[in-house]
Amino acid sequence: MFLTKALHIFMQGGLMMWFLVFIVLVVFGIVLRTLWHLLVRGGADSPVIQNCLDGLLFWGGFAVIIGVLGSAVGFHKGMSAIVARGLVNPPALWIGSAEGLVSSIAGLCVLAGAGTCWYLLRWSYLRSRNMAS
Repeated sequence: MFLTKALHIFMQGGLMMWFLVFIVLVVFGIVLRTLWHLLVRGGADSPVIQNCLDGLLFWGGFAVIIGVLGSAVGFHKGMSAIVARGLVNPPALWIGSAEGLVSSIAGLCVLAGAGTCWYLLRWSYLRSRNMAS
């Protein structure tokens, strides 16, 4: 039931949702790489860890941009449907609005997740660096 509902919401988000999935995978990879350098290598690779932390913020912000772009595409679809039919068709308008809102919400959720990971990993990195000195 939950999976069906989640898939339905994902499909409402339109094409930009696939870009957001890619960004989530990149963020996940960055988190794993940062954890590897923090936990396995003991935080010795400071420049690599800093690059990973910067990457988390970059990809989180980029997810919001993709979400807003999805909003513009969704609202454009809705308005195009109105122009093509000549009458205001509420279902067509709401389909475009839903696509716009879903992608924006998804982009903001990716930013929230990436920001949370950034904060926790940065805290762990600074803590390990202070304990070493």
